[in-house]
Amino acid sequence: MINKKLLIISTILAMTVSFSADANKPIYKWKDSQGNIKYTQSKPPRGTEFETIYQRQSNSEEKTQTSNSKSSDSVDAQEQMLSEQKTEKQRVQKANKEITQKNCMIAQNNLDTLTNSARVFTETDGERRLLTDQERSDKLEVAQANVDKYCNK
Repeated sequence: MINKKLLIISTILAMTVSFSADANKPIYKWKDSQGNIKYTQSKPPRGTEFETIYQRQSNSEEKTQTSNSKSSDSVDAQEQMLSEQKTEKQRVQKANKEITQKNCMIAQNNLDTLTNSARVFTETDGERRLLTDQERSDKLEVAQANVDKYCNK
């Protein structure tokens, strides 16, 4: 008899402890992508605004406001990071544009030299020599390809 009573009492006590542990878990209130209000014990997807509801606390409004401010701080941090990324992207695009302009100028100079000069020299291993007709033709094709690549954007 005593064992049955002890078993029943311990079972009731274990159930009470487990229910009270679940009662202390927060509940998250949030809206899904279709505008439906959801209540869950797991956190909503990242970037979603939510309210945290504590079941057994008298100051739940204070806890909810704290969660919302943390959520807005997270949104502010994300917006700042996106702004920094946009600024960096613009800086890189500007630098790439300057490099492209310099390459265009060099390609046009090479094309002009190969087209307008009667004699074109090159330097190989410290020795200066005249380009052959085939070398000149090859370099002229490369110079024209570079002009097309860097100047026609």
